[in-house]
Amino acid sequence: MPPKYIESGILPKEATETLIAELQADETRRNQKNIDRKVSYDSRKIYVSGHNQVSKNLRNYKKLIDNTPLVTPEIKLELGLVNEDRIENTNNKKPDLKGKEVGGVPHLSFTKFPFEGIMLYGKINDGDYNFQTSVRASGFDDTRPRLNPKQTEVREYYAYYIYGGKKVGKQSEIIRVVLNPIE
Repeated sequence: MPPKYIESGILPKEATETLIAELQADETRRNQKNIDRKVSYDSRKIYVSGHNQVSKNLRNYKKLIDNTPLVTPEIKLELGLVNEDRIENTNNKKPDLKGKEVGGVPHLSFTKFPFEGIMLYGKINDGDYNFQTSVRASGFDDTRPRLNPKQTEVREYYAYYIYGGKKVGKQSEIIRVVLNPIE
């Protein structure tokens, strides 16, 4: 800012000098931020380039250990080569079932990953949950015949996740699919 405006009294001297000092300090911080960002980017590139090879070598080592008959499960656990927390984390998961009528039959969908599928239970109208099936895909069409095609039919479903061939986690919310009469 031109000093002539400060000297002539148009601009306040103290406030102007304070603002100039703050702007200079802000410029210094911005420059340091850019330097830090560049260093961080370079460090990440160095890490990623070396990490990929280490990950590959670790996977190969685990395969070697898995194929060695002398290595017991206890030794694998001690070496940290058993992924225990995956099963532990499944205890609080429940399937996110969604259902709708598609072409006159109930179509159910859910998020499958990281599980093997779901164990699905169903009932028609006010009956008992007498239908049970395991679903390995992320979608399922219930093609069971209707009790009476000329009447409205309500089908209810709930499910559990399957992991390692066993039911895990919590029961899903119960969902309803209303099938309109066929005329």
